This record gives sequence, structure tokens and C-alpha cells, in this order.
Amino acid sequence: HDKPAGVVAITMADLRRRGKVHPTRMVLADAVGSKMPTVRATMKEKISDAYKEMDLSMETLPADDVDFDAEAYKAAIARMQKGDVVTIFTPDDTHFQIALECIKAGLHVLIAKPAVKTLEHCRALVQAAEEQGDVLVAVEYHKRFDPIYTDARDRIRGLGAFSFFNSTMTQPKAQLDTFRTWAGKSSDISYYLNSHHMDVHAWSVSHMARPKSVSAVAARGCAEARLQPTDGRTIEDTVTVISEWENDASVDAPGAVGTALYTASWVAPKADCHTQQYFHYMGFKGEIRADQAHRGYTGSTDENGFAALNPLYMKYTPNANGYFAGQNGYGYRSIEVFVDAAHAINTGATTVANVCAEGVLATIDSALYVTALLEAGRLSLDNEGCRVAIAYDDGSHPRRPTALKLQR
Repeated sequence: HDKPAGVVAITMADLRRRGKVHPTRMVLADAVGSKMPTVRATMKEKISDAYKEMDLSMETLPADDVDFDAEAYKAAIARMQKGDVVTIFTPDDTHFQIALECIKAGLHVLIAKPAVKTLEHCRALVQAAEEQGDVLVAVEYHKRFDPIYTDARDRIRGLGAFSFFNSTMTQPKAQLDTFRTWAGKSSDISYYLNSHHMDVHAWSVSHMARPKSVSAVAARGCAEARLQPTDGRTIEDTVTVISEWENDASVDAPGAVGTALYTASWVAPKADCHTQQYFHYMGFKGEIRADQAHRGYTGSTDENGFAALNPLYMKYTPNANGYFAGQNGYGYRSIEVFVDAAHAINTGATTVANVCAEGVLATIDSALYVTALLEAGRLSLDNEGCRVAIAYDDGSHPRRPTALKLQR
């Protein structure tokens, strides 16, 4: 896999070492208890034994002798206290119910992208969070913490009305083997990878534009030949989602329309980095191009050959004293900033409304555009590429999409 020591467990262990996470209370819940001994052994090897003072003591659920328990997360919730932090990194189609239960229990929730699969579910989470009032719900879009992407977003705001956005994100075929059990069933490659750049785009322009329609096209054949599914499911190789955006009338030109193409694939060959990824943005007054895969930093070893290196995401190499030294990585920062925000809310130093207004974290209300784009793309693919209109019928929140309408 592309993350040698993972992201969540190693980050939580280091946050514990730094006094930001409870010294004794940590719970890891999965559905398959029988794999927990292997999970604990792997974390010990990759984290506890690899770095100094990384305490990963935790309770794991369900019990080791339980083959499958889809509701083990409920036992984990029962062990937590109001104001605790939950991270949800499970198959996409399980996010909604787990997140909803956590919100109702008064827990702050950080959900792996994409938040949920449907606009209806995303709106329900927004409503549940707003009804609770003091619960922070966000999506773990770590690209918001990449200094290049952060700077690009700030520059985009000075480039006038939105005109064009084009992003590509690809991973090698071996990734299909990692996700063979849910590929094309629990989710697809667009939900998995396009969601990243959809968020970057929406984060950059949502103050002045909103998506109005979507269509999608897909390539097929390679993934299905590799995985040979026997259950009749479709597994697209590459998905391109095409979206039309409308700018506010007050921005540069009344009725200005922009277009966006988001492409994601998991049938690429093995290359110099696990994920090839880049985008091109054009506004009325200028453009931005970003290649996140290549930072001018490369390395070669006898064992692994040539590679483009990116320690800006997760730095796994220990420092000279043997400690984990990846605190500045944007994968780490996206979790730390959420934990800090949750703590500030708990202590009264800030409010959920303030965190949402700051626009640093991808709070659940800001995930509505991405969810609408993803679901509309899936709806278009399932209906021979038909266009899908995005409706905005909430007068009190004119930028919040309310429904998708298939245009036949």
C-alpha cells in the first residue's frame, strides 16, 4: 500500500506523546475481530517498534474471536464521553450511519473522504450536527493542508470569476488488489480519488460560484479483467466527471459560466510515485497549475529503484534521535487541526460556527458541493451519461444544494 505506517494510528500515537490525546483512553473498532491480532502486531512493528515513545495501547473491538460484527462501532461509542473525537476510516457506504450515531452521542467526528455517497445523507449529517450545536463534523481532506494547494487557493481568490478547472489523479493497478472487496460495490474510483480535487476546487471558488449540472463518462475493461468479479458488478477503470458552474452575477460578468473536469483512475502502471496528481485552474484574470506528485525531490535505492519523494504528506523517516518527525506533514496536520479545534470547542475557546466560518477544515456543510458532484457523476454513469441538474431550493441557504434531477 502507499502508506507504510498508515496515517491515523501513527498520528494519534504521536498526538498522545505530545499530550493532545488521552494517555489511556483509545478505542479501535472494526467489523472483523479475528484480524485484530494481526492489526495490533502490524501497528507494533510499524509504529511502536519503529519510533521512540509511541504508545499505542488501546482497546480493540470486537473481541478477537468474533468473525464479523458490523455494529462493533456502537460498543466503541458506548465507551466514549461527550466531546471525545472519532475518526471514521471505513468503506464509503458505512460512513453515514456510523457518523450519525456519533453525532447523536455528542462526539466530534472526522470522516475519511468522501463523507457519504449521497446528497441526502450529507444534508442529514449537516442537520444533525447543527441540531447538536456543539459537535464538530468534518471531512479529512488533507490536501487543504498542503502548502502549495493552500497557496493556490488563496491566489485563486484574486483571479476573478471562475472559468476552467481540470484535475487528474491516478494510482497503479496494484491498488485494485487492495480494494478488490469493495471496488465497484461499496464505491468507485471517482468517489475515492476525484473527491480530493473536487474539494480543492469547491474550497477555492464556493464563495463566488456553485455547480449547476454534471455529466460523466468512464473507461472499462482493465479493472474487470484484473479482478474478474463474479457478482456482476461494474468496475470502471477511469472516470471523468464534467461539471458546469455558475458564477455570481457580481463577479466580473453577469451570467459567467465555468467548466470543470475531474478525472480519476486506478489502472495506471507502477511509476515514480504512487499517485500521479495535478490540476490546472483558469480564472478571468489568470491561471494556476500545480503538480502535487513532483516536488523536485527524488531518490533511488538498490531495493526500490527511482522514486519521486513527498515527505510533505507523511514523513516516515525518524529523526536523528529516533522519534517520529512528521508533525509538519499535511496528512498529520489535517488530523491535528481537527483535534485542536475539538478541544477548543470543548473548552469554550471557540465555537463550531467559528470553525466553519474560518474555512480551514472541510466541515460537513462545505462537503455538500463535493457530495452533489460525486453522486451526480454516479447517477450520470448509471444513466448512459445523461446530464444531472443540481437544484438549490433552500432560500435560507442559497449555496446549499438540495436535490439532483436527471435530465433525460
